[in-house]
Amino acid sequence: MVSSTKMINLFFIRGSFMRMVIISLCILVALLGLWGWFYYASVEPTINYYWDNLSSLSDIVGREDWETAKKNMDVYFDKWDEVKKLWIFFINQRDIDNINSSMQQLYTYLRNQDKILAQAELEHLMVLFYIIDENECLSLENIF
Repeated sequence: MVSSTKMINLFFIRGSFMRMVIISLCILVALLGLWGWFYYASVEPTINYYWDNLSSLSDIVGREDWETAKKNMDVYFDKWDEVKKLWIFFINQRDIDNINSSMQQLYTYLRNQDKILAQAELEHLMVLFYIIDENECLSLENIF
């Protein structure tokens, strides 16, 4: 027979285990909620903004309207400086550095009025944003 003190001790051990499980699940749900909020509040709108605007910039470069392209690129740089201040805490630093580098190269090509390289770098920049979208979206593949 099991004494009552052993039963009470067993109950408290199981109770503390269940408390740890519940606390762990709450933390997991909170982290997933934070991830979802970050993706839908910051990543997705920013990526959509750049996809739309970089496509229109590609048309501007195709028409060789270099002044408009440089003005638009200045706006995109300013927005990127704001975005990366938040993203630096959540996104892989290498991805952020790749976007910075690509934007700098694109601006150089626009300044030098190099249509072919500018359009190629625009496509590369769009792919970099696509990679971030795929890596940061809330999916079972990214969770596990």
